[in-house]
Amino acid sequence: MSAPAPRPLRVGAGRAPLVLAALAADRRARGAGAGLVIAVDGASGSGKTTLAARLAARLTDSPGAGPARPAVRVLALETLVPGWSALARGAARGAAVLRDLRHGRAGVAPSWDWETMRAGDPVRVEPLDGGILVLEGCGALAAAAQELEPLEVLRVLLEAPAALRRARIADRDPYRWDVAAWEAQERRLAAAWRRSGPGPDVVVHAP
Repeated sequence: MSAPAPRPLRVGAGRAPLVLAALAADRRARGAGAGLVIAVDGASGSGKTTLAARLAARLTDSPGAGPARPAVRVLALETLVPGWSALARGAARGAAVLRDLRHGRAGVAPSWDWETMRAGDPVRVEPLDGGILVLEGCGALAAAAQELEPLEVLRVLLEAPAALRRARIADRDPYRWDVAAWEAQERRLAAAWRRSGPGPDVVVHAP
């Protein structure tokens, strides 16, 4: 009988950048030096983009101890999602980028221009070479639900009450869109990675 998966560390949103930066430094210190992927997932309005930006700033600006300060890049998964009904395709594109990075190659994927609703220029992520990629967005954990060794992986899930998320979406987006249909896609992707991939290492909860 296999051992149960360890419970994720739970942390509040305010402390999350500090805690995640410390965990990232630890993963890099004991890893093979190939690089680190931090997958930041959660439902729309849970705070993924804000957390990813704050975390990247801390990783870039804090000298700290241990390995030399790494190069840090943030990739928003939504730039790979080709339209409102194609979240799973965007996650698959993110997974392909991670597979390339695992093998030491640049990760290249088609992008999507949400203003024109047309395909955009390809997204290219250079080989990590010991650096850090923060992959943030709905579907990030699905993209990271695969074998990525020798890369280290830190999986993060954000949680927030539905009422808070909907209020944030209303404040953030000056246009109307089918939130319920998008959330249905999120749930299907989440169900898939919960069945087949490792769960989150850290759960970040809204205040």
